Amino acid sequence: MEQEKSIGNINILDLRNATEDSVAGIKRIGNANLVIYTRKTAHLLTHLSIGNVNATVELPLDVDVRILMGSTVINREYFRNQNDPAYLLVMGKIVFEPDIPIKEIATGLAGFVMMGELVCPENLIGAVQSKAKQVMGRTVVYPAFTRVKIGSLVLEKHYLDALEDGSELAVIGALRAPHDISSELLERKVAKLFVSGTILCHAENAQAIQTRLVDGSGKVAVVPAGFRLVPEPLVLDNTLLESLPATRLYCTAPVLVETSVASALLDERLEKIISRDLLICPAPLRSVLTQKCDLLETQVVFYEGDLWLMDGEHHLWASRFDHLTGKATVLVTGELTIDSKISPAVLTARLAKVHNRGVISCTPDQMGAIESLLGLRDGELVDSTRVDEESKDWIGNVNCLTL
Repeated sequence: MEQEKSIGNINILDLRNATEDSVAGIKRIGNANLVIYTRKTAHLLTHLSIGNVNATVELPLDVDVRILMGSTVINREYFRNQNDPAYLLVMGKIVFEPDIPIKEIATGLAGFVMMGELVCPENLIGAVQSKAKQVMGRTVVYPAFTRVKIGSLVLEKHYLDALEDGSELAVIGALRAPHDISSELLERKVAKLFVSGTILCHAENAQAIQTRLVDGSGKVAVVPAGFRLVPEPLVLDNTLLESLPATRLYCTAPVLVETSVASALLDERLEKIISRDLLICPAPLRSVLTQKCDLLETQVVFYEGDLWLMDGEHHLWASRFDHLTGKATVLVTGELTIDSKISPAVLTARLAKVHNRGVISCTPDQMGAIESLLGLRDGELVDSTRVDEESKDWIGNVNCLTL
């Protein structure tokens, strides 16, 4: 008899063509985000052992379903040259452009099911919603302005110069104005503005932008006057600080202060810092940094000793401690597996703190030590010794599985 399979997590479980035999080969499924089936296969759901199911959807029989993952833009050419109306299963984001004729929606789209964000212009929302069988996510309706930008936009002077005076602009994404641009130019060129995502601008332009925003736009974040916008990850070392005049920084990505940074230099060169992401700083510089930023508004990690950044897939081997002088602070934003040979006593003695914003796999004994060392605890701790004792035929995580 063929060994039954156990599966971790499945994004889409497709049972439209499943049979008693194909389902019988699956012993257990951890979690399923979306299960799709037809009227003929609905009864097979009860034959499966699934931990958690986010949603189930019955699809019509004899329909060719297109599965779309990620972000998809539907334009006026999308439904051309197809033999039958399309039935869409969307996992992600779908954006309809405003110049699609309503008749193309009526004849080209048989229906759709989606888990994600639906973005549609006002002139098409009725026709699109009439085709929706199920929408699990946010619906964004935007004005069908003459100027529509699909995707995020960096608002620079040259972009404004190219616009006609009094333009109506819709941005399907985020808007960033990285520099102080002329408010007179902005007011002359843009009459109305819609932004589906967030808006980041300088204080000097905030009023001109906010007064032009139409209902439904995203939130506005303002860079205070006198602050320099730093949109990329920033590493502050002595060389960089020495090249800067006394300055104020507004950072939207993580900021790392190197251990080599001198306290006096940091105090002299950095006037103020606002960080909308994580700020990572050596513990000896705490007294200086607390004068430069608002700790109630900023998430700060003060690290002791060496800083071990785990931002991808990492394995912490026992030998790494042989080369460590003093203690280390671990910051996990990816996936970290701890060598089972490392004793809990070594972890508590050699690590100052563990900040977890990702996934840490360790033994049950190590887990107790890690929990006692946790600072940030936004991530997950996983038992690395857990095995499927009932079956060795194990499949990890699957994006789309058809039975």
